[in-house]
Amino acid sequence: MTRTRTLFAFCFAAFSLVTLRPASAAPSFDKLPGEQGKTSPLLMRIVQYKGNTNGAITVEVKNPTGTPQEFSAKGIYFVPTGNANEAPQRLGAVGPFQLQSANGASRRMDRTTIAAGATERLTLDVYCIDSHRASPSSSTGFHVAKDRVPKKVSDKILESAARAAEPYGGVSSPSAKGAVQQQVWKNRDDKWIELDGEGKQEVGKKKK
Repeated sequence: MTRTRTLFAFCFAAFSLVTLRPASAAPSFDKLPGEQGKTSPLLMRIVQYKGNTNGAITVEVKNPTGTPQEFSAKGIYFVPTGNANEAPQRLGAVGPFQLQSANGASRRMDRTTIAAGATERLTLDVYCIDSHRASPSSSTGFHVAKDRVPKKVSDKILESAARAAEPYGGVSSPSAKGAVQQQVWKNRDDKWIELDGEGKQEVGKKKK
């Protein structure tokens, strides 16, 4: 009887430790870099990435201020967590993003205004921007970069991607992803510009 009580007490204690263990905390919000030459009070956290060489990244953008704030995905890119010397490719946003509404519907937009104190969930089409690195996967962790791709480069990528994607139905068409990806790599490699998350893998690129 004593042995049974002891075993019961041990199991109850173990169960209590499991039930009292806190759930995994959601990713924290990071400061979102503003558009070229500007600062932004908006915050962003990554919810999920689905893809490899290119795909879609779902994020939440929070406006902690008391006034509406405009959001644009142009020039935003994401850096893999971990050692930059071994990390896979970074991801850059290209084209309109999807704004998800409370009823589950979504619509594509180039810009949106986030109300004071509100948080919006968005999905951005993203493409690898480091042709010399390995591709990431859906299990790769990312954080938003501390800056944006320079306007001159992001404009050139979007313009050439739009032309290349036209026969496939535009940059947001799933069938255009291959054409868009090639333009992202081509324009990124034309004249290498150092971005957040550089490492030894970029030594040869910096000499161009």
